[in-house]
Amino acid sequence: MAYHRATKAGEVLAMLGDHEVTTAPKLAAHLQVSERTIHRYIKDLRAAGAPIRGEAGMGFQLRKRSVTNG
Repeated sequence: MAYHRATKAGEVLAMLGDHEVTTAPKLAAHLQVSERTIHRYIKDLRAAGAPIRGEAGMGFQLRKRSVTNG
């Protein structure tokens, strides 16, 4: 079960990878899960360090990481 959850959470991260704002309903429809599940995945991904910004009702976006020379 944990593998399935990690796979779906990875799919959320991949969908956010284009750096465009994406809504929970759109993610949920694509992955065939509930919006509540999407919010749990977002919470878990953030806890793991994924640079996701946004909030429920507004949409989510993967922040671009800055590159520094150094």
